[in-house]
Amino acid sequence: MDRICVYGTVFNNVNTIEESIKSVFNPSYDIVIVDNYSRDGTWEKLQELRKEYNLTLLRLKSSRGKGRAYALEHCPDNSITAYFDLDTYYNENFHKAIQWTTTMLDKIVYGPFSLIAKKEIIKNEGSWRDLNVGEDTEFSIRIGFDYYIPVIATINLYRKNIDREFRYAKGIKYYKRRLRNTIDSIRGHGFNYHDIIEIYSNYGKMVTLAASIVFILAKLKGIYRYNKEVHNDILLIYNSLSKLVNPKELAIPEKFFMYPLPLMYSNMKSYTSQNLKEKLGDLLLYKCNDGYFRYVKNEEGLKLTLQQSNSPQIECIKEPL
Repeated sequence: MDRICVYGTVFNNVNTIEESIKSVFNPSYDIVIVDNYSRDGTWEKLQELRKEYNLTLLRLKSSRGKGRAYALEHCPDNSITAYFDLDTYYNENFHKAIQWTTTMLDKIVYGPFSLIAKKEIIKNEGSWRDLNVGEDTEFSIRIGFDYYIPVIATINLYRKNIDREFRYAKGIKYYKRRLRNTIDSIRGHGFNYHDIIEIYSNYGKMVTLAASIVFILAKLKGIYRYNKEVHNDILLIYNSLSKLVNPKELAIPEKFFMYPLPLMYSNMKSYTSQNLKEKLGDLLLYKCNDGYFRYVKNEEGLKLTLQQSNSPQIECIKEPL
């Protein structure tokens, strides 16, 4: 049987790491974690947990992408790998997806929780880029995947009405980090100038001008765009819908079905609704004020999927399909 390795990178998440690690733990798994020189006691907490959960712990000053690449390098050769975030709780569906992947010969499985694939397949495609935002989207498009599993597999452990970035930096460093994140977002999502104007025009002329200037900086560093016609977010929607797997194949109850669609891509709503209905039958659609449309099977599914949001207070309105 293939070895299984879950890996991730962490920075200043001392209050969530133990619950997150517990949720991904399995005695047969390897768990590799890279700490980005946390200053809040995260590293010391990881040392306490090392023996109980058989952790491989490393330190590297890095972006999220670079940290994950370093963690992946330390997974056993020929292992099936899945990345995880250490401010997130993973339910049984995460483990079901991993076990289902072990039955697929060299196939890649993706979902709104991780990308699961042989270590060597990922390395052959160049592993993770040195990006702090947009790294997941860029990685998933470039590596590619054979199956998409639209299920709820996570709970967000950090749900507060404050900017998450304050965990990582203060003062001038906070603004430098925000600039880096915006540049990386443009690069990772593969936005061109037309995309920037379209996305930011609703925020006013000054914001649009600032975004245009940041776009120039991103272009100088190199933008990862894999389709001339559409950026990586739209390409990911097309790919996930065409490779969608019915969760029933994994014996996952329908209450855990969920497909998220960002509100900014509302022009994709009709296409998404049609494809999901053809493959999965009757669905419910909700428009939520945290920036997402959510397709679910029932109201219980809506309650479950809202636990994934960054915001602790969300209002959703039912929409026609």
